[in-house]
Amino acid sequence: MRIFLKLEDNYVNWEELEKEKQMEFGQALNDRSLRAIGYEPVRITPDKTA
Repeated sequence: MRIFLKLEDNYVNWEELEKEKQMEFGQALNDRSLRAIGYEPVRITPDKTA
């Protein structure tokens, strides 16, 4: 299976994206799917002082 994203009217292969962009888009897709089924996603950030 190949995954393509439409970014600014261009199709981009998922595997060609930088790892940071993959993480960013993956999180956004996960958040959207959770909202679609009724959950409100909560993002927990690590405490850098601990």
